[in-house]
Amino acid sequence: MKVVKVSAGGQRFLALDALRGLAALWVVYFHVFGGLGYLAVDFFLVLSGFILSHRYLYGDKQSTPLEFISHRIARLYPLHLYTLLMFLLVHGLVYWTMPNFTDGTLFTFIQNLTMTHNIGLNPHGLTWNYPSWSVSVEFWVNIVFIFLITRQTRSGVLFLLGTLGILVLFMQHGQLNTQSENYFGFLNSGLLRGMASFLLGILSYRLYLFYCDDWRIKRYANGLEMVCVLVIIGIVWSRTGKSMGMDVFVPYIALLMVAIFAFEQGWLSRWLRKLAYLGDISYSVYLNHLVVLMLFRHWSLQYGWSKTTIFGLTLATVLVYSHFTHRYLEIPLGKKLRRGLEWLTSSPPPPVLVHRPLDQPGIGSDQNNHTERNPVPGKNGEIVVANVAN
Repeated sequence: MKVVKVSAGGQRFLALDALRGLAALWVVYFHVFGGLGYLAVDFFLVLSGFILSHRYLYGDKQSTPLEFISHRIARLYPLHLYTLLMFLLVHGLVYWTMPNFTDGTLFTFIQNLTMTHNIGLNPHGLTWNYPSWSVSVEFWVNIVFIFLITRQTRSGVLFLLGTLGILVLFMQHGQLNTQSENYFGFLNSGLLRGMASFLLGILSYRLYLFYCDDWRIKRYANGLEMVCVLVIIGIVWSRTGKSMGMDVFVPYIALLMVAIFAFEQGWLSRWLRKLAYLGDISYSVYLNHLVVLMLFRHWSLQYGWSKTTIFGLTLATVLVYSHFTHRYLEIPLGKKLRRGLEWLTSSPPPPVLVHRPLDQPGIGSDQNNHTERNPVPGKNGEIVVANVAN
């Protein structure tokens, strides 16, 4: 799932925020009624490639791999951990037992704690808070991104690698609705699916950069946006029988759709800006909804609710619940963890060498910079002055 805020360097893609929020709601619908909501994950991953390229690959401030990893952990882990524990609690309250998984309950729980639960170690199916499989995939795909992808990486290479991944998925599974299977004994389908869509997301950002000042975008924006929407609708409605494998084209459509809607030149993208808050809470919606759905499904056995009623109750509850988890858990815990990781990974400033006699007074403070300097005796009459920021 796009689990980052769609903004960087003062720029925020409000239409993309809204699309991400709507995609999260589509996942909720999928887990009640079925259908093609799993394709929202491929959209999330294309969007993630777009945004992380905007922020880190082409951003003004370059981050070290260690800084990048700490930022991703701070963004993804707090809410993932919270929803994992909530799943454990609610499952115990509803069923009065621990969940049982083929790959082992304790083993898979430890995997979830370390975000390694969808890298091929448990090939017998999803475990615990099921939607979080994509959180594991996104985190490890992000690691590959920061170490292996640069501005100099050729777009043709990215396209070929992404297409190769989608081709393998199609040949092995016939569609994109696969997460935990291992191909050839080592290649996890979820990781392959995530990497393919993420690489196409990087291409989407490069496409956006190439055309960002092109006058034709403004002229044809309305038509381009409508074509993207109609193609998605066409795939959703026609995916039956011989058309079952058409969903493999969705990552490519998402590539174009993300780039086109990022311009925000058409009436549809400008209208979507009003729904940007859905994007803010989309990560909470995505990870919270299964626990809420579990409760309403349990109560529906007593009250005889229809699927439509279950969906309405789940959607309303998840939106309100996610507002609070986003505001009071996701944001503050993410900030605290980020500061803590930055403190752990940052190196202290080098000491400043000042040549002066040891008995010279009054040079140990800097009034303008609000910095104290603590002298430490050194060799040959030198002292080492350590900066201590107030």
